[in-house]
Amino acid sequence: MSRPDCISNRNIKVVAAYVRSKLGNNNSLFEGLSYPADEYSSAEDFFLNEDEWTTLDSFDRIFRKAKGLVDEPDFYFNCGASTAKLRSWGRFHYFVRVFASPNEGFKKLPFFNKNFNDTKEIEIIVPPAYDRRSRQVRTLMKVEHHSDMDPNKDYIRDPYLRGIISSIPTIWGMAPASIQQHMNPYNPEVLFNQEPEFTPYGLDVKIEKDIMTIRDPNNGHRRIVGEKVILESDSVTGHEIFWGKYTKCQDYSPVAGNRKEAILITETIENNDHVLLTEGEIFMAPYFILEVSYGRFSSLHRLSQFFKIIDTPHDSGSELSESIDQLRKSMRAKNKACFALEESNAELIKAKAKLDEYALELEHKVEDRTAELRKAQQNLLELNRDLESKVKTQVFELEKYNELRRYLSPKLTDKILTSGHTFGAEPKRKMMTIVFTDIRGFSNITDSLESEELFQLLDGYLSEMIKIIHHHDGTLNKIIGDGLLIFFGDPIPMEDHVERAVRMAVDMQKSVEGLLDEWRQFGHELGIGIGINTGYVTVGNIGSDMHRDYTVIGNQVNVAARLESVAKPGEILISQRTYSKVKDLFEVEEMGEIPVKGIHTPVKTYNVVCK
Repeated sequence: MSRPDCISNRNIKVVAAYVRSKLGNNNSLFEGLSYPADEYSSAEDFFLNEDEWTTLDSFDRIFRKAKGLVDEPDFYFNCGASTAKLRSWGRFHYFVRVFASPNEGFKKLPFFNKNFNDTKEIEIIVPPAYDRRSRQVRTLMKVEHHSDMDPNKDYIRDPYLRGIISSIPTIWGMAPASIQQHMNPYNPEVLFNQEPEFTPYGLDVKIEKDIMTIRDPNNGHRRIVGEKVILESDSVTGHEIFWGKYTKCQDYSPVAGNRKEAILITETIENNDHVLLTEGEIFMAPYFILEVSYGRFSSLHRLSQFFKIIDTPHDSGSELSESIDQLRKSMRAKNKACFALEESNAELIKAKAKLDEYALELEHKVEDRTAELRKAQQNLLELNRDLESKVKTQVFELEKYNELRRYLSPKLTDKILTSGHTFGAEPKRKMMTIVFTDIRGFSNITDSLESEELFQLLDGYLSEMIKIIHHHDGTLNKIIGDGLLIFFGDPIPMEDHVERAVRMAVDMQKSVEGLLDEWRQFGHELGIGIGINTGYVTVGNIGSDMHRDYTVIGNQVNVAARLESVAKPGEILISQRTYSKVKDLFEVEEMGEIPVKGIHTPVKTYNVVCK
């Protein structure tokens, strides 16, 4: 999920630098735009601060205005391609210098993307590798918008991104990379009829009965330019992706595998040397697939870069000093904000202490006046009016405490209440670790035991499991019969949530040994299966005012549940992402891949060895 301020101002610095290189200034670029005037003296100060983020709408207005000022046909691509030459990445310009070659730059592209926008994800499908046939280095990447983003409203950043990607080899003095875009996710009816770049052509795109037609901008006649096709997935380096393979609808016969409908352009359309549609283009794909190729990095390039750095020590030092000064300013601002928060928190703690003291005094007063109330009913009514608001406050705090105790250990409950933290106020997307546990063969146990016996066994088991969960500061979200749903990373953030989850699971498996004697007295063995997955999920309160539930949802939750469902007694199955965080801390054994409903690629699975 994308946040409202989803575009880093680093992008605006890129645009402003390109406009300045063309016109000599960017004075009118930010006119009429709103900005936080209480923190910045001008719109320019705000939008050129690379530590700030802004909305897609504000960036869109600035970007389109910049194109109008420069008046260049390929402005959006050229702007992105200028970043290496103009060194307009801000402080990130210094990070790229630690990369030994363009290959490393492309491998780090997903990281840099996260620091430039919160609208899409970049995934390297095929890492950079030399292709002997083309004598070029080739890499394949997938660019996918977040589920809550409309790609049609982000069209102008498509050529901008390609421009940035093409410029990466030029950092090392090489020729720009060439990029083939096999597919894109745009809806032609929305894009060509609403995007300002295309509305002047009056294309009036329509998709009817598997056929796409437009009004020809050259003669006004309606013509067929596309048809519906069925995309078919291919396996590429272990990834099941769509990247151009398709079957025409009339030739399609249902077969196993991933499929998706799309629009294939069957005719190239130009107007005044401007290509609007290209034969072979595919629209309405689930994501972009970019095939990037560039020259091989040679020792000559490496040597030329070395001398280039030596030749410009003064400029580099000045720019680096400027960046460090900016970092210092940002740190001072953040420290000031933290100090203000600490003062507010201290005041809240004092207020709570006073409230506790007053509540204690109030209790004594109520006891003293109980005898008097028999004589003066009117005094009681007056006292009740004063107490009503205070009682409501106390009840609210008690309800809040009871609600927290449903999920958290007493230690975390006290920490949240003391810090004034709002528990699950609004749903949010976070990187968390999800754990599912379940007693194997529990249905057979329920069939053979009386309910009182079953209750005794289950109560002892759950009591022991909850102690372990609280010890590791996990959030116990649900008890579903004999199953448990636990997660780590919310409401208290923790950097080591993956390690905590796995250690908790190991302790759970070990604790089973201490319960075996009691279970065997009833003629049953006790064994539990545990599934753990780490990923981005949505966490928060859902429901109505009458009943709300604090929980996590998302595909990554389903992955953890699937791992638990296939775990055998004594096994702790973890996903690839969880394994990558704890591989140096625990002994594991690879278990192969398992399919998960709603996830295209099977999940690679490992079992944690309990010692």
